[in-house]
Amino acid sequence: MLFMGPEFLEDKLWSDSPHDPNHRIWWDGLDHDRAMSNDLRFMRELIAVRGRLRALRRGRINIFHCHNPNRVLALAFRRWLEDLGDDVVVVTSLSETTHFGYRLGLPREGIWYEVFNSDVYDNCVNPIVAGNGGRVLAAGPPLH
Repeated sequence: MLFMGPEFLEDKLWSDSPHDPNHRIWWDGLDHDRAMSNDLRFMRELIAVRGRLRALRRGRINIFHCHNPNRVLALAFRRWLEDLGDDVVVVTSLSETTHFGYRLGLPREGIWYEVFNSDVYDNCVNPIVAGNGGRVLAAGPPLH
């Protein structure tokens, strides 16, 4: 997405001609369009998470859950680095509905911290963000 403006919602057609005024990126939109500046903030912070968490850049991967009917692309997928303790689970949803109480099996028991919640960026900062309060406790019988 980092090409000709999609990282901040630029919607013009791409052109390799620098002299075509109809295809120039509207940089001023970042100062005038809140959705554009919010999307750029989202992209910057998402890239920063990838930079902080080594397991998002390398290591093993296991896609352990996908449920098409409710559009949970959970790619709940797990990435981890053997013997380093770096373990990340990414849960995504394409649903327009928030799924409260959705159960996912995590790789181990204990506290799992929420490090990124894209719901925050909906009318940034979203005052009614849905999430896990920053963490979830994995307990109970095995699942997934």
